Amino acid sequence: MMAARVSVGLFVASIEEQGGIVKMPEPKFARMLSEAATRLGMDLFVFSPAQYEERSGQLSGFRFRNGSWMKETCQLPDILYDRCFYRNAEEKSRCRALRAVIKERQPAIPLNGNLPGKWEVYNALRQDYLLAPLLPQTIRLDRLDRIRQLFKDGSRDIFLKPSAGMQGKGAIHLKQCPLTKEWTAAGRTRSNTPFRHQFGDYATLASWAQRFLAVSSYIAQPYLPLTDTHGHPFDLRVLVQKNGNGRWTITGTAIRTGRSDSITSNLHGGGTATRATEYLVSKYGSAKAEQMMNKIHHASLHASEKLESFYGRLAELGIDFGIEQSGTVWLLEVNSRPGRSSFEQSGDRMAEQLSIEQPLKYARLLAQRIRKPLITNDSATGRIYSSRLDKKIRSDNVQEVHP
Repeated sequence: MMAARVSVGLFVASIEEQGGIVKMPEPKFARMLSEAATRLGMDLFVFSPAQYEERSGQLSGFRFRNGSWMKETCQLPDILYDRCFYRNAEEKSRCRALRAVIKERQPAIPLNGNLPGKWEVYNALRQDYLLAPLLPQTIRLDRLDRIRQLFKDGSRDIFLKPSAGMQGKGAIHLKQCPLTKEWTAAGRTRSNTPFRHQFGDYATLASWAQRFLAVSSYIAQPYLPLTDTHGHPFDLRVLVQKNGNGRWTITGTAIRTGRSDSITSNLHGGGTATRATEYLVSKYGSAKAEQMMNKIHHASLHASEKLESFYGRLAELGIDFGIEQSGTVWLLEVNSRPGRSSFEQSGDRMAEQLSIEQPLKYARLLAQRIRKPLITNDSATGRIYSSRLDKKIRSDNVQEVHP
């Protein structure tokens, strides 16, 4: 008997339909994922809460056929690939409600787990003796007066980030002029618009900052000199993914360089991407670049395993590193919804294609666990068991730790 095709539902926050034209979020990613699924003999469709009819329990989805998206009736998927990026609280609420419905009606396996906010991730990573030295000193900005305290403690530049932010949105660089005592705040709004404000005294700055600190959780770090010789901010993005055997692997790396008038290097803020190894070799030489890349690769894999031990099974992570001109490496941020556009911009087609195929191959591994006993091991308890019989047996899969 032929095995049933693995069904993967790409879950997004919204899909626009205008005059018969379907506008997908992340359109290239969705198309490439659909094409790769076809090559791998898998069924993939894209859906949002708008495609679920609560009364009848009927789900519609979009499949990519003959160069266009076709709307069709779909069964609830075996694997749920969550790529929801919310534009507002209403979208978040609708997505959360549909996840609950799917969990109740059919236990579709989530492909990629979620990470909590930046503060929680920082505290998880700093418990590891290998990762702690790579983390910038970070505090939770739970009180507005902590900004002033940071400057009293000797800092002249600090960097504020929303704990739940992404793509550089809401990031702020605060600086005080030692001569005039004036304050400068530069950064990006939540809608990713750049801004720059000056304040004559702390009271005026605090009044301005209160508007966003009162509604969003923020963290504060020293403002690190993470710019190139031309004053452009840059970081190094590592995409870490599970492969078809459930093992963490490095899919690709890229340098993201921002504009000179920006405080971030995110591509959504107008940045550009280049291949990481070539960039580091040109800046530091072959030997130093190889040493740095080995350190970054090792830290990335180690951080992935560490976070998975804290927060449950994960499938892919985007890990950002900052590099000072001296070569000092900092682990800045971890994202559980990583993009792929840096590989497209840098011309790394192999990494771009691999970044699409890896989640599907891992999804196929997870789906097989539904249909037949599969040897796994549980890192949280140390127990080794069969997913169907719950009997202790020998495991030959030592890294795929969260069934």
